[in-house]
Formats: sequence, structure tokens, C-alpha cells
Amino acid sequence: MTLDYMSVESILALDCGSTATQALLIDRVNADYRLIARAEAPSTVEPPWNDLMASVRQAITQISEITGWPLLNSQGQIITPQQQSGGVDAVVVITSASPPLRLLLAGVMRDISLDSAQRALSNTYATVEGLVCLGRRGESTSSANDDIQGQVELLLNLKPDAVVIVGGIDGGASRPVLQAAEAMAIGSFTLPHGDRPPIVYAGNADLRSEVADIVGAEAELRAIDNVRPSLDLENPGPLQVELEELYRQRKMGRLPGFGTLASWSSVPVLPTAKAYAYTVQYLASLDGINVLGVDVGGGTSTMTSRVGEHLDLAIRSDVGLSYNAARLLDEVPAESISRWLPFEMEPAEIRNILQNKAIHYRTLPQTREDLLLEQAVAREILRLLRKDMMPRWPDGASRLYADLLPKFHLIVGGGGVLANAPTPGQAALMLLDALQPVGVTGLVLDKSRLVAPLAAVAMLNPLAAAQVTERDALQNLGTVVAPVGSAREGDIALTFKIDYDDGRTLEVEVSYGSLEVIPLATGQTADLELRPTRRFDVGLGTRGQAGTTKVEGGVLGIIIDARGRPLPIAQDPAVQREKMQRWLWDMGS
Repeated sequence: MTLDYMSVESILALDCGSTATQALLIDRVNADYRLIARAEAPSTVEPPWNDLMASVRQAITQISEITGWPLLNSQGQIITPQQQSGGVDAVVVITSASPPLRLLLAGVMRDISLDSAQRALSNTYATVEGLVCLGRRGESTSSANDDIQGQVELLLNLKPDAVVIVGGIDGGASRPVLQAAEAMAIGSFTLPHGDRPPIVYAGNADLRSEVADIVGAEAELRAIDNVRPSLDLENPGPLQVELEELYRQRKMGRLPGFGTLASWSSVPVLPTAKAYAYTVQYLASLDGINVLGVDVGGGTSTMTSRVGEHLDLAIRSDVGLSYNAARLLDEVPAESISRWLPFEMEPAEIRNILQNKAIHYRTLPQTREDLLLEQAVAREILRLLRKDMMPRWPDGASRLYADLLPKFHLIVGGGGVLANAPTPGQAALMLLDALQPVGVTGLVLDKSRLVAPLAAVAMLNPLAAAQVTERDALQNLGTVVAPVGSAREGDIALTFKIDYDDGRTLEVEVSYGSLEVIPLATGQTADLELRPTRRFDVGLGTRGQAGTTKVEGGVLGIIIDARGRPLPIAQDPAVQREKMQRWLWDMGS
């Protein structure tokens, strides 16, 4: 049934994650849509419950207790449309409760087709568990064998959710591609019929019929456009679409209770990362600005951006802050985590804590040390996402420095570790340390975790989504000014002058290595004159060049981050711990 969005006044948005489910009630207040109530319940998708709907009903019941408005009938079904006795006009759903697709990726030439495939996969809920490279020499992440027998054994050991075969530009290499297809087909035939993974072929288009003959009718073949049709052209879209569909069918669709949940929703259920990206892109389009959004979740972490007209999304389904926190150590040494702590912690202790988190992933930090360790892990997750995104950001006026972020007008921070930080200063410092923005940037926090659900709301009622985004979704932390450059600690990095709207002025010299927080209340603006010294650039592309900009206040105000870019990390761990403690104090923590 298609709803007329003008008739939809009350909307229940459900966000079902791997560790928690939240319910959000949106309704009209006078003439405007507002967030009325929010509730959260632990996820019940895993044993002993094995039913996503249990936590959904718990969260909805809490909403009813908060508002005094019944939303479920006596059978536990949603009351819709809204009636005089209760209910809502519509329900929308997003979810990240499903595990990612586990893939075996086979291809030709690591630095061409395989790189293109992995860039495409980073935009989806998928992890590459095994890799077969059939270039000048074969190799795999899980086996040293490069013959057909070794590739078959790799597939049998991994039992992936899907196999992706790429390689050869259109009209190019054939023998290694067909060899990969033969190995994957033999491995699939060896598995029981119900366990055979679909084979997604995104290689040399001229070989589709031969690949189809090799695979035959014993396995499911999905042949799509080549991910690398020529040496100078990348075509990730078809592979991304195919894997998104597989994810919906084989992961989302198989969540226990998903059928009931999907039947409640007035629009198709969205994966959370995609929903988050849609809202960030909407924020960018409002004023034609560059926006970066980050979300550190329990099981999945996301970074999405819009730079000019260039949109991008990176999803890390392998690292989060709950059951897969320990997987971060596969890519990041424990010493990289400890550098963000103001106290000493041995690498072995960090590893033990993260491994215990994998077992007891619902636990919350109980001490200051636990909390700061979780925030340190979040910094390293964000740094991984930044590393993934760095090669994708386009060159141009916004990209002043190849090894730093482009100029973003706005950074949106999301996920429980940021939203639930005890102080706004801690949330801001995590973003500043991990992302290292340059120039003048607004910082906002997805405090109520509304950003992703509002994308689903927009599919149903764009006006409701727009008004709630403007009024309820984001907490304005303030504006950060981050000069690029370095000097001796204590040297003057820049002088700034603030002209407040009420006529007051303030002029301050800022030393290199310091963090200064200048009060400017939420809703207030001021004119800021920046005069950097000759070693520093305030985002204008030239060191020593002065400039003036209008800035917006927030719960913190104006943050002058004069620690330098790139952010200097002390080689001596004791010195770095002292720095970290000073940075926390400077940010009011």
C-alpha cells in the first residue's frame, strides 16, 4: 500500500543493531514534526532469544510507558494506522544486526582488478575472508597453494557466503580467469547443494559464456559487468548492487523475526550504513558544502563523505566496539591504541581486555580507564576508515594536502562511543585526534542516533525528516580551527580576533602544541579573524595567509586546535601520556 506522506503524522522509526535496538517516535507538535520519545533495548537476535522482534517489542513498550500512548495490541502487533486509542500512522526500519557477507575473492593482478574489486567491496556489508591472486604468481590470504587443488581447499575450508571472480579487462586475459572459475566451480560442487555459495562473475565480459559453461547448473552464477573493463576505467557499481542484493537476501532476510519486522515497515528496510550515508549526503546538499560523517558501531563502523559532487562510503564490517573489537589488533598494534591513553597500560593487557570484550560484548565501561580505552579503540577504528577513504577523495580546491583530510565544512560524529561520551569535550577530542580536520570546520554530534533512521523516514515523509534533522537530530559542538604546520612547542602558531555580535572583541595568541576552547553559545555567531605565522596555513592553501570567517557557536564554542597537522605523537610513551592528559584537560575532561 502506498501512503500519501501528507497524511502521515506519527512515525515509529526502528533501528535494529547487533547489540541494541532503538525505537524513535516522531509526531507533529503544533505545525512541526519533532522527536517525541526515544527508547533502547538490548538486541535479542542471538541465543537464547533468537528473535529480533523481542527487543523491538521491548523498545516499543518503553516508548508507550514514556508517552502513555499504546503502540502494540494485545497480540504484540503494531497498531497502524493511528487510532483514537493508540498506534502510529507508519513504521520505518533500518538494521545492521546481520553479520556481513563472508567472501572468497579470486582475480587476476593484485594492483588492477583485485584492487578495483576490493574498493567496490568496501562500500558494502562484506568482508574478504580469502583471496586468490592469479597474476604472475598465485597467492591467497588463507593458503600458500596456488594450484587448482589449493584453491578448492581454500573454498572448502572457508565455506564463504559468496565467491567473487574478477580479472582481465574486456577482451584481455582469459586463461587465469577461466582457471579461477574452474577451481571455484569444483569447490562448489564438492559442498552439499544447500551450502554452495553463489558465484559472482565481474571479470572479462568476453568470457561470460565460457564461465557459465564451466559453472553449469550445479551452482548459482551471477554474471555482471566487469569491475575493471579497461586499464583506465573502474566500474564498481554493478558489483556493489549485486552484493547488496545478496546481503539483503542471505543476511538481512534470514535474521530471526525479520519477516515480521519487514511486514510492519511502510518502506523497504534499509541497511544502517546506507541510511547513514543518505542523510549525510542530504546535509551536504542543503548548503552545497563538504560533509564528512562517521559512525563507530558495536559491530560495524562507517565513514561517508561528500566533497563537491563526489560521494563516497566506506564500511568496515570487521571492526567495531563489541564482539569484534579484538579484530582491530589484526591491523593495529596494541601500542597504537595505548598512545591515546593518559595512563600506562601494557600491550598484553589491552589485548586481553579486547579479547574479553568479544566474549562479553554487551558490557559497558565501568571505570575511567575502561572508558578511555574504549575511546582509544574508537580513534584507531576511525583512523582505519580514514586510511581507506584517503585515496578516494578527489584532487581539487578542497584537497590542500595529499596526506590530510580535504577541507570539510561539517563533520558529523555518530555511534554509541561518541553519542554517550560523558562530556562533549571527549567526543570532540576523539574526532580531532582520529580525523585531524584542517582549516575551519563545524563539529556536530548525532547525540540521539537519529541520523541513520531519518533516511528511512525521508523515504516516507521528506518534510518530517527535514524538520527533525533541523531541530532534534544534531548537537552542535562548535567550530574547530586547525592550522596545518609545525614549529617548536610554545612558539606562536597564530593570533585570532573574535568580534562578537554584541560588540565585544577578544584577541588571543595561540601557542603551537595547545588546544584553546573559547566560549560561544549555541545559536550565536561571531566574526573570526585568523592571522597565522609564516609556518602555518589556516585552510587557505598558503602558509602565513590571514583570513576572516563567520563561525557558529555550540556547547563547546570555538576550538583552536594548534597541535599541528599532521598531529605530532611523541616517540617517548611517557611524554605522550602527559600530552594526552593535557589534551583531555584542555577539552574539559
